[in-house]
This record gives sequence, structure tokens and C-alpha cells, in this order.
Amino acid sequence: MEIPHKGPLQAPLAGERTTEGPQQSAQADPEDAVDDIGRDTIRLTDRGRAFNSAVKQARTLPDVRMDRVMQLKRKLAQGTYRVAGSRAAVNMIEESMENDSVLKHIDTKA
Repeated sequence: MEIPHKGPLQAPLAGERTTEGPQQSAQADPEDAVDDIGRDTIRLTDRGRAFNSAVKQARTLPDVRMDRVMQLKRKLAQGTYRVAGSRAAVNMIEESMENDSVLKHIDTKA
């Protein structure tokens, strides 16, 4: 191995071309080249891009489903809204069990 320059190591200046290291392919468009010296980069897999897209789409949805709110208001006003007690009880027990599971993994003595 030959060291062409002696002295302290220095990174090439922005836009400066070197003859060492990986070369850009002939197919790359120089106008699309980005100065990435000192920048970290990531590349997502197809699955990662699909997940990212799904998250972005989910963020565009409203927090409140007004159609469901209006439906429940109508039922309440008409006196036809009925609560299934057994369903509410099951939901409360499941939520309590989830909370217990989470608390077991959290240091509550701190």
C-alpha cells in the first residue's frame, strides 16, 4: 500500500474530486449529486417505505370520526343507545390487564 500524501489526514473539500475511494457510476446524473460529506444517510427497504407511507397516510386522518359521533348522538337523543354491560366489563378487565403488563416492565421505584 502506498500513502500518496504525508501529514495530517484531511477530508476533501466540498466539491473536490478525489481519485481514491468509491467512484460514481457513469449513469449517475452529476446535477443530482449531493454533497454528502459529513452527512449520515439511510436507505429504506421496500417494506420500510411502505410502512413510512402508511404512517403518513394515517397522520392525515382526523382524530375524531364525526360520522360515528353524530350516529351516537342520534341514538342518545332517540333513547335507542344501549350499553352492553358484559362488553364494557370485558373491555375494562382487558385494559386493566394491559396496564398491569406495562407496569411490570417499568421501574416504579424510581
